[in-house]
Amino acid sequence: MRILTLFLIAFSFSVSAQTTTNVNIDDIDGVNQDLFAELDAGNIVVLKFFTDWCGICNSTAIEVVAIYNAYQTNGDPVVFWALDRDPNETNVDATNYRNDNAIPFPVIGEASTVAVQFGVLYQPEYYIVRPDRSYVKRINYISMQTAVDEALASIATGIEDVVGGYAFEVAGNSITWSAPSAEKARLQIADASGRTVVNRTIAGDEKATFNNLNAGVYIYMLTQNDKVLTTGKIGLVK
Repeated sequence: MRILTLFLIAFSFSVSAQTTTNVNIDDIDGVNQDLFAELDAGNIVVLKFFTDWCGICNSTAIEVVAIYNAYQTNGDPVVFWALDRDPNETNVDATNYRNDNAIPFPVIGEASTVAVQFGVLYQPEYYIVRPDRSYVKRINYISMQTAVDEALASIATGIEDVVGGYAFEVAGNSITWSAPSAEKARLQIADASGRTVVNRTIAGDEKATFNNLNAGVYIYMLTQNDKVLTTGKIGLVK
């Protein structure tokens, strides 16, 4: 049995795409934030670098929050962090920035070392990191949103393989196991929290579709007679 990973990432992100190393840091609430953990969960991560004294960072915060909220409402696998790049500012300054602008996503103070890691020169700057750990930089929230949308669109689920001796295909938001129609298998799909959202029997050559599921990353498992035929990740987009 071959374990399939169906969450495929297009490698044509951008000619300017680079690859990140990990970021593991506590936010202003003392909650640990781990970049690779988010990426391995299939999320796109937007790193917004700011300073509390930056006029543009404050005046455009409402637009950034609106973009974030829209992705959350859609169920898109997108995570935002705000990181204070000024080595002279403290968690107090970052907390003021969050409170003044009602930032709903993690805010990380004293993040100048992370800014150096990414080569941040100004503020605000946005770094859009894909699950394959490639990233691009954008300098305003409009181009940031475009880059996130491009990253979401690049999530592909198309794959062909042989499972249990028969063709197995994932295309768009559907799975087809091309066994004879008399063959039966149990298909289970769980969301990122581990909650089962699909648990059904499929017949050979049946096309199982999941248009009722929100966009995001899911874990699937196909079993037959208590034997696991295959399991892996599915990245669904709308």
